[in-house]
Amino acid sequence: MSAAIRDTGAEAAVRFIGKMHNDTYAEIDPLKADLSGKTIVITGASKGIGRAAAIAFAQAGASNIAITARSSLDDVVSAMLKAARDAGRPKEPVIFSGTADVTSEQDVSRFAKKVGEAFGAVDLLINNAGYSSEWTPLVDTDPADWWMNFEVNVRGIYLFTHAFLPLVLKSASLKTILNVTSFGAVIISEGASGYQTAKFAVCRLTEHVAADYADQGLICIAAHPGGIKTELGTRLPKPLHQWLVDEVELPAHWMTWLARERREWLQARFVVVNWDVKELESKKDEIVNGNKLKFRMVV
Repeated sequence: MSAAIRDTGAEAAVRFIGKMHNDTYAEIDPLKADLSGKTIVITGASKGIGRAAAIAFAQAGASNIAITARSSLDDVVSAMLKAARDAGRPKEPVIFSGTADVTSEQDVSRFAKKVGEAFGAVDLLINNAGYSSEWTPLVDTDPADWWMNFEVNVRGIYLFTHAFLPLVLKSASLKTILNVTSFGAVIISEGASGYQTAKFAVCRLTEHVAADYADQGLICIAAHPGGIKTELGTRLPKPLHQWLVDEVELPAHWMTWLARERREWLQARFVVVNWDVKELESKKDEIVNGNKLKFRMVV
């Protein structure tokens, strides 16, 4: 590991929680949750983490689930309904699905309007859609591909947050926005200037949203979803594929754990889904009193 990477504090972040997970476990099992009455919105839901999350929330008994992606979601809806039945939930979730490009203000506004008409309020918005350009030294990058990191990962989160904030603030329970970022936000890897800088920006945007709306009860959190062999994950350079050892159910089930209650103590913070949630909860006071898990300049 280079000095540049060490100096970011990445090693300390890994060590913050002693017990780490690569797959789902009892404390985050969606079958042990009761999210009846909750309304969830998930972007990038056609595959990977977004698809697994949609299924997990159906298993967890969420009453209303809105999913969106650029491609068809028919198979995801079928899988969600089956998951709810197999979980023995008394009612199947009301599912609203629609295609939308997260970089299109028109698409996002249209989707938000329809979700608002269908459900009235949103308890949890999960900004999951993501993109990674090819990892290569900056001068060798394609400018359009490099900028797409910001179009999807930053502009997409901005547009969905901008459109859905009024609905989230109507929530009678969670009032939470979860922004999926990456551990890349806290490291500096050669060739990753586009992806990792955009994911760093996601964390700062998370803090800004919290600063603007915390007094109205909003909670905004950024989370690293683990290293998974999704379509996006496999765009990493092949030598880094050795780190893609987590199962997609880990972040999906972790999200249902997050939705069980308001987590004010995680407000505006960067969290890692691999961290054991019981140990994480045991550090509530340390996190809040020490203002930890945030990006700061050290001088």
